[in-house]
Amino acid sequence: MQLKDDCLHFRGDKPCKYKRLCSGCPYYQPFPKRILIIKGRAQGDVLRTTPLLPAIKRTYPDSHLTWIVDEESVPLLTHNPYLDRLVFFSLENVLYLQQQTFDLLLSLDKEPLSTALAQSIKAKEKKGFGLNQWGNLTIFNPESEYAFQLGVDDELKFHQNKKTYQQIIHEMTGFNYQRDPYLFYLQEEDTLRAKKYFQSKKIDKSRPLIGLNTGAGEKFLTKQWPAEYFIQLSQMLYQELKANIFLLGGPRETKLNQQIEKKSNIPIFNTGNDNSLREFAGFISFLDVVVCADTLALHLALALKRKVVALFGPTCPQEIDMYDLGVKLFAGVPCSPCYKPTCAELSCMKSIKPIQVLEAIKSLL
Repeated sequence: MQLKDDCLHFRGDKPCKYKRLCSGCPYYQPFPKRILIIKGRAQGDVLRTTPLLPAIKRTYPDSHLTWIVDEESVPLLTHNPYLDRLVFFSLENVLYLQQQTFDLLLSLDKEPLSTALAQSIKAKEKKGFGLNQWGNLTIFNPESEYAFQLGVDDELKFHQNKKTYQQIIHEMTGFNYQRDPYLFYLQEEDTLRAKKYFQSKKIDKSRPLIGLNTGAGEKFLTKQWPAEYFIQLSQMLYQELKANIFLLGGPRETKLNQQIEKKSNIPIFNTGNDNSLREFAGFISFLDVVVCADTLALHLALALKRKVVALFGPTCPQEIDMYDLGVKLFAGVPCSPCYKPTCAELSCMKSIKPIQVLEAIKSLL
């Protein structure tokens, strides 16, 4: 019995979906160009890598795309029609990928686990970041040199660079940049919790719906906007715009949001801190404007085409494409951007005042 194990539908451990043996099968389809994307770290970066997918498909319409990502970021890529296989980092999946041969590898992470995997994968062509014999970062192709230099040259990254992240990864991989939007596919079930919340609270949707994402993530605590500023902004929004104000955040923001809710002395809607990632996105999808630091909430809001006021302190605002959906407020103090994880002063975020955020919100409504 002759089997065609190069067929897209072949399994080997069980019959294919057509329940046919290979001889004379009309559904035989050999694998097209096989492309592996390695991009797992930083959930916001995972989302803003998705604009690369349409560019790949324009060049290779029949390609077969596999993406390996951190397990926590899998929900960001679920239901994405451009992907044929979505796997997360695990020993089992790494071994599985190492036994295959790809036509093209796109390695877009700089972390050792990702670059080590990229180095070990069998691929006819590799682009992006790898690992050299001394365990240090290297690149596979000349087009990735600029992205590499951004990591070692602060002057270039902080002050000279004008390219967005999306422009940079298209340049690295050689695909034509057409400013494609984020690709995030929210399902009806992802919005059910938010719908029930709005119904139970009898939210008046004729008033501006403003979301305050109060957290800053774990990596850069320097992105945190002061709690007292959120309190002041909430009071301004209620008094001047009669806005409905929604507190957004994860488990780390539980006490912070409770503090803001209590001290604001105005009606505030706390959306909870136990939402799944996709439920969190469901809440964002109902809002008119989201106020946030340079965090996942920013990228989710842009992916959902919500208006955004983004607060930048220690990170570079020029790398973020707002897709004409928002306003970037950057302190621009002498020490920023710095990309430091902690800071005793936090002068950059403190220099962005609530009145500035209020005026930015007004400009978007």
